[in-house]
Amino acid sequence: MKRFLKWQLSKKDTKNSKECCQYLVVPDLHGTYSIFKKVDEYIKENCEESRKIIFLGDYLDRGECGEVYGREFYDAGSFHTLKGLLSLRNWAKTENRTLYFLRGNHEIFFEDYFLKERLKPYDKYPFFRESVDALEFAFQNDHSLFSKFETFLDELIPYYLDKENEYLFIHAGVDFSVGSLKEQAKHGLIYWIREKFIYNTKKLPYTVVFGHTPFEKPFIKSDRIGLDSGIYDSGFINLLKIDGNSNRIIRL
Repeated sequence: MKRFLKWQLSKKDTKNSKECCQYLVVPDLHGTYSIFKKVDEYIKENCEESRKIIFLGDYLDRGECGEVYGREFYDAGSFHTLKGLLSLRNWAKTENRTLYFLRGNHEIFFEDYFLKERLKPYDKYPFFRESVDALEFAFQNDHSLFSKFETFLDELIPYYLDKENEYLFIHAGVDFSVGSLKEQAKHGLIYWIREKFIYNTKKLPYTVVFGHTPFEKPFIKSDRIGLDSGIYDSGFINLLKIDGNSNRIIRL
């Protein structure tokens, strides 16, 4: 079922936004493959070539149970979602579509474990352990998959800033009182911040579209839009479709 919510931004210079400002924003997936398939279908059937598609990070772990190469895992969904994302990325290249994949805090767990050999996330988080167990089994059965996953992690970007239309797409949020975006990315703040960003009353220079913090319904202010639905518990995802001055939430 698709549910739509429309609203108009109240920014004073919204009227100057250009018609070419077209985005589809996809928040945290967390290995929920059944919903990723709906997102994948929506992108391929409903998104024009001119529309930029932005994923906000946290693609894997806490996923659905199922089979990986004939063996049951508590989090097989992370494996299937990873395969789906890699396939979608290849499709986008073939079809000349623009996709941006942002880094989330959970991608840092995978980078630490697989690329830096740090065991802390594996020892600390049971949900992360379940996803790693499924992925490591998959890597044993498909030796090319690990290199593709490594490339996927390496190519993630910290944020996407559209200065002209005054949009900032980011995983968790920002705090401009502590430094520039680059500095915040370097120190990891943009992947973890929550309340200090969300409930800060100071006006932001951009409309910041973010995930990371789950809400029962989308968090919508004139300068902050939070999309994370807590997909692993709620069973649905909130996409954001931006067309110039018109925005709407698409629930899948």
